[in-house]
Amino acid sequence: MFFKKNTEKILQTKIGQDAIIEIGKLLAQIFYKNHEKLTLPERNIAYILELERDVNNDGFDGYFHNIPGNFTKETLNALKIIGSKTFLKIFENAVNRFPDGIVPIDRFERQDILLKLLNKNGDYMDLWNDLDKEFYKYEEDIYTLMIDYIKNNIKDFR
Repeated sequence: MFFKKNTEKILQTKIGQDAIIEIGKLLAQIFYKNHEKLTLPERNIAYILELERDVNNDGFDGYFHNIPGNFTKETLNALKIIGSKTFLKIFENAVNRFPDGIVPIDRFERQDILLKLLNKNGDYMDLWNDLDKEFYKYEEDIYTLMIDYIKNNIKDFR
């Protein structure tokens, strides 16, 4: 499908997390300019990588506060598609802490809800603190799941 098969080259020279990081760099260049230019399988990987990056940096509050939170529904679906169990469950629990379990697509609407969720100390970090800790445990090999998905859909990767 694509003229250059950079993803195949990456998978030939790197493994596990290192391969996913390199593929993520390739996809991120496009994702933030116009995510719709990515194929659906590429977007699925990008959504998961954005979730992982934001949660690892700033917890779930960072994810929901930032642009990747616009793609919550798509990220849930991507985790299901690659066969995630643990990360999917944790993420579903984080989503369900929003009123009625609904995360607005619009970033500013989502941020307004986050402001309403502030505790008396003026932060909402402890809203997801327990889930952040669960997420950091890495009880699931998300990188192998992503690599298997990429290999099974390699024709759709640049």
